[in-house]
Parts: sequence; structure tokens; C-alpha cells
Amino acid sequence: MPRTIPLPTPPHAPAARRPRAGRLAATAAAAALVAAGAAAPAADAASPARTSLASPVPGWITAPGQGTLVDTGAAPGDWGLSLRVYLAGKDPVGLAEAAERVADPADPAYAHYLTPAQVAQRYGTTPAQTAKVGDWLSGFGMHVTGTNAHYLAVTATVDQVQRAFATTVHGYARQAGQPAALAFPVGGISVPAALGHDISTVLGLDDTNPTIPETPASPAIADTPAPAAAAQPCSQWWGQSSSAIPPVDGRTTAVDQVCGYTPQQLRDAYGVTNSQYTGKGRTVAVVLDGALPTMEADADRFFAAHGLPGFAPGQYSENFGPRFAATCGHYADAPEEPLDVESLHIAAPDAKVVYVGADCDTGAGGSTAFLDAHTRIVDQHLADVVTDSFATREDQDSPATVVAWDQMFQQGTVEGIGFDYASGDEGDGSDGSGPGAVIFPASDQWATAVGGTTLEIGENGNVAGELGWGADAVQINPQGTGYLAPPPGQFFMGSGGGRSNLIGQPWYQRNVVPRALATGGGTAPAHRELPDVSADGDRNSGWLIGFTTPGGSYHEELGAGTSGSSPLIAALEADAGQAAGHALGFANPLLYQLRGTPAIRDIVPAAAGQVPPVVSYLPSWQTPGSFDSYLSQLDHDSTLTTAPGYDDVTGVGSASPDFVRFFARH
Repeated sequence: MPRTIPLPTPPHAPAARRPRAGRLAATAAAAALVAAGAAAPAADAASPARTSLASPVPGWITAPGQGTLVDTGAAPGDWGLSLRVYLAGKDPVGLAEAAERVADPADPAYAHYLTPAQVAQRYGTTPAQTAKVGDWLSGFGMHVTGTNAHYLAVTATVDQVQRAFATTVHGYARQAGQPAALAFPVGGISVPAALGHDISTVLGLDDTNPTIPETPASPAIADTPAPAAAAQPCSQWWGQSSSAIPPVDGRTTAVDQVCGYTPQQLRDAYGVTNSQYTGKGRTVAVVLDGALPTMEADADRFFAAHGLPGFAPGQYSENFGPRFAATCGHYADAPEEPLDVESLHIAAPDAKVVYVGADCDTGAGGSTAFLDAHTRIVDQHLADVVTDSFATREDQDSPATVVAWDQMFQQGTVEGIGFDYASGDEGDGSDGSGPGAVIFPASDQWATAVGGTTLEIGENGNVAGELGWGADAVQINPQGTGYLAPPPGQFFMGSGGGRSNLIGQPWYQRNVVPRALATGGGTAPAHRELPDVSADGDRNSGWLIGFTTPGGSYHEELGAGTSGSSPLIAALEADAGQAAGHALGFANPLLYQLRGTPAIRDIVPAAAGQVPPVVSYLPSWQTPGSFDSYLSQLDHDSTLTTAPGYDDVTGVGSASPDFVRFFARH
């Protein structure tokens, strides 16, 4: 499942041609929405002498019913802040236009990519721009501690920030009577108009008080332990076996969950077996924090155990930043890393795989560490496709953060790099006590959000059926005579999806996404909707992965979640890139044009009574080493539903066995 790294304890968090009319107008509208942000503009931001920047305030601060923070008034003027002042480069509008053109199959510029050097030469920052912004910051007493091709690192005080950005910064306590632990501008931020074309966004203005100790955060929230591959009873293929259950809705048996599909079964289901298109000549990057020291050896051992070749010499590599060892230590991101790496090799056996390790910083929710890792990929063109399961709830991100990610995404798109992200495993993102939320960066308009399905692979490797992933579940009592709550129980897990509150509707979703979804039932402007496309993600139809637990032994277990769906799609895009003769790059415009073709399977609701319940197994929290039994009712994804055409569970649909073959024929 996507690993959501928390921000500092929100009070309510469940976890060169000119623009073409229409297409770029939609992007401009989306960008304007982000720039408007969550806070009111500063008093003089509207002045011709100043240019407003995107709000640095995350949505959870201003959302109705969300805030339990106590405004303690003006923050101390000497409160220290660490900022990143991002530079706009020579032509940010031209970069956005170029990104759209190379990604649009109907545009003559489609797939005419640039190298990183060409991007820097045409659109990048200049020494003069860096010096100009640096001198302006220094004029307020701020200290520029470092620069690179994208931003200036700055230390400043609250007083300096207020004067430079024409804003007021207040402190906020988590409870009345406590000292301020957080600081945010109470209005918008702006810069002099003479710098409006030089500065794109500022990060770090949503900061914590360094004098208030916080509970140390681990680098990641651990996933729910997956059932071991040997958990019994289970099916070798979908529907192979069933188990008796306490009677419910006239049923006395239920299908057993799969033990874990083998690599061969997944290759059969996705049309990889006997295909000449296996990702050769393409490279896929996995971005996570931490690293398994045994990853390549584990993958080779896993595939050998299943009668398949592992990585050839030089096919797998790793890339780490200079602070990786200091911030991550011996932390290993398992089982996420083997799930991503081995899923890629399953579906694109000849593609190169590069594991790009993000620093294990939890500041800004880990967002800047992951942004830095992605930036290394685009600056060095380390890959053609990127897959990642990093996520924060969208309401934990500020419009300013989105601007910084957009710059990176647009650079990567112009280079022909596509970015795939897990859409989440929690349906609409609601915990029942507050509104739901989609996750970022999957919700970004330049990202491909990958949802999940329940993939029913038959005895001979054929796809017997496929449902949108989502399940209600209820635990069966230890005696097997009844249930611990009335069936069907409550929502357990499912494909993440829904409407973004932060990002406007991108051009490729216009006239495709039903208006009722994009506008929240007609109550709001059209926004970005998730997911875009889907692949297997249900634990009931999960697949095997193998790895060595740090300090432990090698074992195989069941992997799934949209964290697995994303690398499957990324691998198929690598295969398709080989078939097409070029990297697919940012795939969304193409994916939306593929709806209704044999490349995409439209996932619709199952007919009434046609979805048998499934007996699922999860490790027992009460009795370590044992499993609890659950009855799962499939095709129930919180408030999300599948439907003909685009839907908020599977997007345009799932990749079919014809997905890669389509590119060979076209």
C-alpha cells in the first residue's frame, strides 16, 4: 500500500508556439487554482508593484472543521526558518507548453523529447537569475546557504520573511495554553514585480517551532503485515478452492483468496509471456526511502525459485544522494522495495531497473526528500518511467509544494519521462469522521495515478474476470460458527480515487471524466479526478514477492496494493515503449485516448449475485504467528463505484493483455 509519511501531526488527518486554446487553457486554469492557494492574498499582493506566489499553507489548516490549532498571535520575530526559494527559469510558460505538446499523440511534437542539457539550455535557470534572487534575499539579512539549478537554500527569521514576502506569520499551538509549535503566514505571500518572473515558489514557510520537541517519527509508517505465502487454505488460481463459512445471504461457502500468483501467472495475464516486447532498451526507476542491501540477490533468488531468469549483470542498479547514508542508516523499505522491484521484473523482464533512494527526512512530510530524488532522475535522465508509492493526503500539501513538483514533472515530461504513482488503498480516503481526500503526488495533473483491481487469473493463466478493487470485511470468529460483527462488516481496503480539492481539471480529462465526478455532483468547478488507469492490487488476488528481512531470513509473502499496481503499469509502459520505438513519456493523454480500444479493459460493476465472497487471512494481532479469518465482500470501494467508461475506482480501466500489442500495431 502507499506509504503515507506524516506531516507534523495535523489535528485531523486519517492518514515555441503560444498556448493552444482549450488544452493549455485547461492547464492554465489548473495552475491558477494552485496559485490561488488556501489562504487569502496579502494586502499588497494585488498591487502592480508585487506578484503573488502560491500559498505555502496546507489545506488542513484552513479546511472547515479541520482546525483545532490555537492561533497564538504573531510568531516571534527571531524564530528561525529554513527555506527553499525556487527559481522559475527562462521560460516557465514555454516549458509547460512543450510538456503538453510532447505528451499529446495528436500533436506534431509528440514524443520529440529533449535531453536534460537541452532543457537546461532552453528553459533552465541562469547564473544572473540566481544572483539576482540571492542578492534580494541577502538584502533582508537572510543567508543563502546553497544553490543549485532549481532553488536557493536560505535561512531566515520570521521578521525577515515578513518583510521580504509582505506577509504576517502567526504561531499556532496544538492546544490552548501550550507554546506555539507551528507557524504559518496568515495571508498570502508576494515578491516585488521585478522578481515575479524569477521566483516560482517558496517552500519552508509552513514550519515547526524548533524549540518545541516532537515525538520522533520513524522514516515510514509500516504496512499492515501481509499474509505469508503459505497461509492455508488458499487457491493457486482464482476459484480453485472454497471454504465453508457461517451462513450469510444464503451462502455457506466462499472462494479462498489466492496463495499468491506466481510471476508466470502474471506474465500470462498481462500478455508478457511469449511477447517480443519485454522492456528491452527501456529503464524504469523505483523511488523509495531506505534500501535493502540484499535487493538484487533477493530478486535473483526469487525468480530462480520460480524457474525464471533474474537480473542480468548491469540490469539492476542503485542511485543514492549524498545524505542518504546519514539520514537512512540501516533502514530498509520492506516490503515496498521488493514489491516494486520484483513486480517490474515480472512484467518487463528485460527492462533495466534503477532503485533511486530518497533521503529518510520526515520534514515537510518527506515531500522535499522525495522531490529531490525525482529531480536527480530528471536532471540525469536516469529512467524512462518512474514508479513510486510515496504519498501524503492532499490536504497536507500546500499549493506552493505543488508548484515545485510541477516544475520537476514538466522537465521530466519534456525529456520523455513518465511518472506513475499508487492512487492509495483507502478508497475515498475518508475515515468516517471527516471528509475524504485523494493523495499527492498521485493527484498532480502531470502524474499517472494508478488504481487497483481484483484480477481473477484462471488455471491456464487466462483472465477469468476483473473487478474494481474494494472490499467490505468482517472477521469470522475463532470457532468458525459466526461473525464478530454483522456482515458485510465495514470497508476494509480498496483502490484510491476521487476528486482533487487542490488541482483543477487537466486538459486530457475534459469530456472524458463524467461531470458529476469532476464537479462533486455539480457543486464545484471541475477538478482533477483519480485514478487514471489500473492494474491488479487486491490482496485477495495478490502475487508473490521474496526478500530478506533485515537481520532475518529470506522468505516469500503476498504482495499487493496500488503500490504493486503502479510498478505493473510502469513495466507495461516500458514494454509498450519498446514496441512503439520510443519512450511513452507522460502517458495520461495517450491513456485517455486508448479508452474503448482492446488495450484497455473497461471495468464495470458485477451483476447482482455474481460476486462470490472471499475468505481472506490476515496475521493475528492477538496471537503472533497465527492468522485470523475474514469474509470479504468484493466490488465495494467505500463511496467509489465502477461504471462504464471512466470511473473513480479504475480510471479509464485496466491494462489488458493487448496493451503492449496495441503499440506494436500502431
